[in-house]
Amino acid sequence: MTRSPTRRRFLQAAGGITLLAVGGAIWRAHDREVFVTPSGAPYDPWTLWNSSEYKNTPVALVAAGILASNPHNTQPWIFRLSDKQIDILADTSRNLGSFDPYLREMHIGLGCAIENMVLAAPANGYGTEVLFEEGSLLEIEKSGLVHAATIRLVDMQDRADPLYDAIPLRHTNRYAYDRERGFPEDLLRRLTAASGNEYVALSLFTEGEAFDALGRAIIEATEEIVADHAMIEDSHAWFRDGPDEMEKERSGLALDTAGLSPALLAAAKFLPALPAEQSHAAWLGQTRDSHVPSAALLGVISVRNRYDRPQSLAAGRLWQRIHLEASAASIAMHPLNQPVETIDRERELGKEAKSEARLTAITKDASWQPTFVFRAGYPTRSALASARRSVETVTEKT
Repeated sequence: MTRSPTRRRFLQAAGGITLLAVGGAIWRAHDREVFVTPSGAPYDPWTLWNSSEYKNTPVALVAAGILASNPHNTQPWIFRLSDKQIDILADTSRNLGSFDPYLREMHIGLGCAIENMVLAAPANGYGTEVLFEEGSLLEIEKSGLVHAATIRLVDMQDRADPLYDAIPLRHTNRYAYDRERGFPEDLLRRLTAASGNEYVALSLFTEGEAFDALGRAIIEATEEIVADHAMIEDSHAWFRDGPDEMEKERSGLALDTAGLSPALLAAAKFLPALPAEQSHAAWLGQTRDSHVPSAALLGVISVRNRYDRPQSLAAGRLWQRIHLEASAASIAMHPLNQPVETIDRERELGKEAKSEARLTAITKDASWQPTFVFRAGYPTRSALASARRSVETVTEKT
């Protein structure tokens, strides 16, 4: 006759299973760094950027350049150094595919790096002359390294630009902002004063019909992107699943910088990575429910021709500079460039230019073409640093 298990045996078995489960959970939490702030080699460039080892050498400019804003943290750059010149090369292998079919956002990111380098130059005894590569983004070969710009260096007495110290403070903040606090008037005046030149313009909205319409355009464009299988797959390729993958790649997007609450972040890091459709549906939810409604300011950077290479680089320089201005004033910023990404995508597919018309109805000036959209406001949480490839990895010496 078979005996039924006693309560003691049942509890012993259950306890063993529980112990195994808890042990497995602890191991996974440790392996995935669920409760740990990211650190180590991928994040060292944020503290080494002004190292005495680099002082008064062209490498110091590169160390600042690699901390710049760039699309999806692709870091699409190579820097070729000589004693008196730095060539900035677009690494087209690090492109976003259908998300950036004309390398427009890539060139904006290169412009951001150039701005950081120009700001770092005086603190390291250099004056600079920046020369942009002429031509159209529509004609660029998407293979290998493509020359984008040259920074010529001349010796000068050390002095620091006021924004130099803000370089390591600038991070993309994807958390909700505190809209109730509004936007500081003094910073708004400074940003307006730095609004560009005859080829680059900055439009800032804090309320009213244009502000509301731009918010709707951002959400509508995000919905269109999430419905485009190719776009979300190309975007998803740059998401890194855990610390081991980030240690290897030192680029791309991580959960730690996704703007999730601490509880949701811990859960997301503990669980297996979501497929592209689900992760981008969550991004749409954030855009609709948090990013747009919490913004105190929405901004648009426009150029005369969004596919002109020098104008794209200049737009990047402006974006980097205003983001540094905001960071120095403890104001958060975050690109929401979806309405321009859908313009590129419609052009690539030969579709009706609905996205172009949507933005023109907001800016009300077809002679300016929007190329970058962003939000700003007082942060509710501090943003963490994103991973960076080392100076040595992205530098060539001649």
